[in-house]
Amino acid sequence: MKKFIIGTMITVFALIVTISIQQGLLFAKPLPYDDEQNGLDTQITIHLSHVVAENTPKGQAANKFAELVEEKTNGKVKVHVYSNSSLFNDENEFQALQKGDVEMIIPTFSKMTAYVPNWQVLDLPYLFKTDDEVKEVLTGSIGEQLVNELEPFHIKGLGFWYNGFKHLTSSDHPIHTFKDLQGLRVRTMPSKTLEKQFEVVKATPMPISFSEVFTDLEKHAIDAQENTASNIYSKGFYKVQKHMTITQHGILGYAVLMNETFWNSLPVKIQHQLLDAMKETTDWQFEQAALMNEKDMQKLKQQDDFDVYTMSPLERQRFKEQLAPVYDFYKAHIQNDRILTEIEKIVAP
Repeated sequence: MKKFIIGTMITVFALIVTISIQQGLLFAKPLPYDDEQNGLDTQITIHLSHVVAENTPKGQAANKFAELVEEKTNGKVKVHVYSNSSLFNDENEFQALQKGDVEMIIPTFSKMTAYVPNWQVLDLPYLFKTDDEVKEVLTGSIGEQLVNELEPFHIKGLGFWYNGFKHLTSSDHPIHTFKDLQGLRVRTMPSKTLEKQFEVVKATPMPISFSEVFTDLEKHAIDAQENTASNIYSKGFYKVQKHMTITQHGILGYAVLMNETFWNSLPVKIQHQLLDAMKETTDWQFEQAALMNEKDMQKLKQQDDFDVYTMSPLERQRFKEQLAPVYDFYKAHIQNDRILTEIEKIVAP
């Protein structure tokens, strides 16, 4: 009886092994490795730092990007947005990105000209006339060329966002012509081209971190500054300035940057999803920037003790002519003016 039971058990075991082998359940070969699936079950966190308020074109775009990323990745990627220089300011954010202390930043392209001098082309005065021209340049082949110049710094450029056209605000007297800028201390971003812009009208450029502008205006450490309507309103510059002149003399835009090592660590599928979110955000952001600047401009015009003046076409033309030497300065300080030539083919004559 004992032998019968042992024999039966051996027979049953042999049958199980045979069936398992036939069905591939035992000694099965591992499935082929798919690097697109690598890491997809792990929660990925992206810390995104920027220096402006949430109720600005850049602030809203950052939040929109975070929403789209979570949606497109089904929650596998979470973007934490830190606004108003709460994590890093525009003086140290690029170094933080290079060191991997933060995964994403959105600096102005003016700020980046210290690293990529050719980006100064975007700081040239009166280069663009419409938002559509700006979008064609920043989202087309020219924008791609500019982004590719980040490669030596091991930074992944995802693209450009846009805030709008810049205007001037001042404390003591309105700026109706370029002569009204003479002798003023004007806050500017750290771009050699922007600094030259004010030097040619005999003003003193003052490169100051964006987070310090309100305080320096309030203390009268500076007399004037240039910015978009949305930034002037959201940061309350109108509270410490008395005059604004609608000049549309330049544009304000941003580069969306990611730490390259972090980018390379992401699964390919996640990379594609982030790029999809970026493209959708960019298209949405250009429309929102125009709407927000128009809305905030109306709010500025309604402020008591804050005068908003629009330059006449003749005043703008004279201002533009006075700033012409800035183009010569730009051409003398970059490797070539090929990108400027390409842009001039796009902008209206």
